[in-house]
Amino acid sequence: MNPIFLAIILGEVAFWMFLALGLLCRYVWKKEKLSLVLLAATPLIDLFLLGVTFIDLSTGTNPTFFHGLSAAYIAFSIVYGHQTIKWADEWANHKWNNGTLPEKICLVGEAKKQEQWRSFYRFCKCSLIMLILIGSAFFIVPFQDTFWLIYWLIAIISSVFIWFIMGPLRLTTKKQDTPL
Repeated sequence: MNPIFLAIILGEVAFWMFLALGLLCRYVWKKEKLSLVLLAATPLIDLFLLGVTFIDLSTGTNPTFFHGLSAAYIAFSIVYGHQTIKWADEWANHKWNNGTLPEKICLVGEAKKQEQWRSFYRFCKCSLIMLILIGSAFFIVPFQDTFWLIYWLIAIISSVFIWFIMGPLRLTTKKQDTPL
């Protein structure tokens, strides 16, 4: 098994374990300080994966699909991690603390356009982080071994354009508020 793929799997499992234990500590076991430590430690998983990836590349390993996936995982975690933790915290508060469940809001019209643009900007931040991480790998990998790095650069840039066209641009140019 590819060591980077294994590191990604371990990172994902560790994230959800830290999250679940942090929420259990907060709402079930009433250990607020331990909960904060566990939830605050989730970014360490990204640092671990970043370190493993760049150590692997700097020892002469040719980049693979999984090195790009590692960059995508780290970028997603940086941009969407807080939102994911907040969502899980609201769910746990509802489930274990008799809190109110956040209601789902059906967005229409101008609110829908604004949310689509906010979502697109978040995705652009995520893509920029991926581009920086993958771009930095070009400094430690010989050019003849960069096929997968170039693949990821093309995939990321294409994804941004496709999201822009299918999301905010399409919604902004629609004449009336009809379902997508």
